[in-house]
Amino acid sequence: MSNQWVGDNLSDVKVKNRSLVLRLLKKKGLLSRIDLARITGLTQPTITNIVNDLLSVNLLKEVGFSDTRAGRKPILLSMNDQAFYIVAIHFTRRGFSIALTDLGPNILFRRDSHYSLLENIDLALLELQKEFIHVLEYATQSLSLILGIGVSVPGPVDAESCTILAHPTFLRYRNLDLRKYLFEYDLPIFMMNDAHAACLHETWSGQAREAENMVYFMVGEGVGTGVLVEGKIYEGVNRKGGEIGHTSINIFGPRCVCGNYGCLEMYCSTYNVVEKAREIAWFGGNGYLRAVLEKEGKLEFHHLLEGARNGDSTSLQLLQQLGQYIGIGVVHLINLYDPEMVVIGGQAALAQEFLENSVKQVVEERLLYREYVTPQIHYSKWGDEVTLLGAATIVLDHFIAGDLGRF
Repeated sequence: MSNQWVGDNLSDVKVKNRSLVLRLLKKKGLLSRIDLARITGLTQPTITNIVNDLLSVNLLKEVGFSDTRAGRKPILLSMNDQAFYIVAIHFTRRGFSIALTDLGPNILFRRDSHYSLLENIDLALLELQKEFIHVLEYATQSLSLILGIGVSVPGPVDAESCTILAHPTFLRYRNLDLRKYLFEYDLPIFMMNDAHAACLHETWSGQAREAENMVYFMVGEGVGTGVLVEGKIYEGVNRKGGEIGHTSINIFGPRCVCGNYGCLEMYCSTYNVVEKAREIAWFGGNGYLRAVLEKEGKLEFHHLLEGARNGDSTSLQLLQQLGQYIGIGVVHLINLYDPEMVVIGGQAALAQEFLENSVKQVVEERLLYREYVTPQIHYSKWGDEVTLLGAATIVLDHFIAGDLGRF
């Protein structure tokens, strides 16, 4: 039996055991009291007491009966996602999104802004405060049920001081402390690098619910990694781990903004692919891409997806090449961490149908132990929303661990 599901019957660990029950129901879905006792090793009376306590504070609900054939049918339990709410904020290179979510986390209300911390930090922060108030106004009847604020950021952070550290493509100045801009309702703030937050979300709500050792490879405008080791996110000694996007795959390649040369992110990001498509549109004579650029005034990643699905050979070729570079990154990650699975996420995962053959081929050709290791490679279903959902999941993770004192 995995230790993550083993409980303790001592009376002074009520919070731990309640956390255990909530975690099980969140990750495994509908379970009966009998199921909970069997999985955790807790006694039936202990489980009954825990369930009754959680029902009384509206954190659990009874949702029907188990489909057993004989005897009395056990009542199934589910976590009540509407018991509490979370404010989620995700910063991108071009702006930010802020949302109110439930414990799903499901987005209930969302505001997006194109004010960037890279261009005008004061104006962006003023806009953040305004949009934060809009979200709280939407939640007027439930302000007391908001657990906290989760923030995900495409770069290094100091989670303890809620500070965004320097990042050359994202933050204009060093060391931005967000607390003074979000202090009004005295909500706890939790912060994490966006790849780590996305990985955390995948362990709660995605492909990796049952995994204890996995790697989340996030490929979007930037490239990063979240690593799960024995059920916990590994961030490194200084909480700066996972920056695979800034490992060099071509030491004679172009210089990256980080100072390195030939970084994986310069070949593997969706931003890079769109830039290539833009060059081809202007100088390569591709009719589809040129028409999109002239009509829309811009090219986005979804235009390449539409082009590939409609038979545009250049769009398809660019996505297949992206798959090759993602495959290189996957090989590095499997060789480094030997995980039970790799989940490819972020914006690039939306192109699974065009990527996966290229990714698979590169892994089969280049993985060190390819004759002995058959890694699971999955694609996240969340697309580029994963980082906003990941921000909410940071708070959810602390809540279910019992850190917020709500049960």
